[in-house]
Amino acid sequence: MHALRLDACSIPLAGQEVVQVVVPLRGAVRAVWHDRGFAASCDDLVAHDLSRVHEVEFEAADGQDTFEMATVEIPRPLLPFSDRQLDDVLGVVQQASGGVPSLLKGFVRDLTLEKQSLRPADGARLGMVALDLISASFAAAIEERAEPSPESHRNVLTLRIQTFIQQNLRDPELTPRKIAAAHHISLSYLYQLFQAQGATVAGWLRVHRLRRIRRDLADPALTSRPIYEIASRWGFVRAADFSRAFRHAYGVTPSDFRKAMTDPD
Repeated sequence: MHALRLDACSIPLAGQEVVQVVVPLRGAVRAVWHDRGFAASCDDLVAHDLSRVHEVEFEAADGQDTFEMATVEIPRPLLPFSDRQLDDVLGVVQQASGGVPSLLKGFVRDLTLEKQSLRPADGARLGMVALDLISASFAAAIEERAEPSPESHRNVLTLRIQTFIQQNLRDPELTPRKIAAAHHISLSYLYQLFQAQGATVAGWLRVHRLRRIRRDLADPALTSRPIYEIASRWGFVRAADFSRAFRHAYGVTPSDFRKAMTDPD
């Protein structure tokens, strides 16, 4: 088995729940997860959270005596979905013959096979790629499973809006009003969608910008780039606002964080 745990924000999140993406490379895996069972083969991928696996069985490929799989783990709190949305897709097999699931499968396979050649600094960069691919794959699965009801329509719309925000984090003029206009909804309805997720639009946007900045500050290849330049690259116009938000979120100043992550001593 090839396994790799990625922290997309570059600092281990001890004690938090982890989502594991499983990609069978040879043979099949069968398991009982929470309230459902699943069987995944080499054409599939499946994600689950390790704390709710009750039984697991590995089946060797035909004519062989070995089973092999690749896995990648990422902290559950980093995924931009509610618990209810995640529980709709965890433990559910996705066919990985095309689309985003195929991209995710190839990434997990290649990443875990090459893990011995990765440098420590690669973890944060690749963690964000993994987070984006996993989020896109889950969003597609949630949309496919959604029943035609007002609630499912709202959930799908929320996912599309969150994807739009992720794709436009660098835009300093990305405001709630602009987001609402891009999706042809009122500002008040946009606020309602995020309130249903236990969040605010501005807060969700700020959290995901800070995660990108945190990753870049931990990257040794970017140590020569001024902190304010990295912050402005991810949409923060005022340096003071960024510093205050970063310290509130992570308990340290941006400069102290960068020094702790990049200082060889």
